[in-house]
Amino acid sequence: MKNKNRMLLLCLAGFFLCLAGIFWLTGKQREEIALIDKTGVETIGTVIHKAYARQPNRMIDYSIHFDLLHEGTIIQARNMPLVTEEDYQRAIVGRKYKVKYLPKSPKVARIYLDEPVYSEDVNIEAEKERILRTYNY
Repeated sequence: MKNKNRMLLLCLAGFFLCLAGIFWLTGKQREEIALIDKTGVETIGTVIHKAYARQPNRMIDYSIHFDLLHEGTIIQARNMPLVTEEDYQRAIVGRKYKVKYLPKSPKVARIYLDEPVYSEDVNIEAEKERILRTYNY
């Protein structure tokens, strides 16, 4: 009986530690998003890839990958915060959108899918060809 109680206590302690870790990580992500929104450098980024993965619990994780130009170098980033299904459906590979990033860590970036840069939609097909040549997706 004592072993069962100890095991139960260990399991509960592990559960609460995991829960605390999740809250800490999501809080840290919210802080990074707020920092990007407030102090991030604005530029234009191109959606280069969209992906989704079905988790064992039947939830689907969506991600949007994009590139941006930082000091003459193309940087590849993933969207922050988590991507919704609506964002996933709305994002168009090859289209350019407003992006903000942290200069000290340009991979920490946010793409604003509700702010496409239509003036840059000169040739989305050429952008798709560039993406195919540049990235292995």
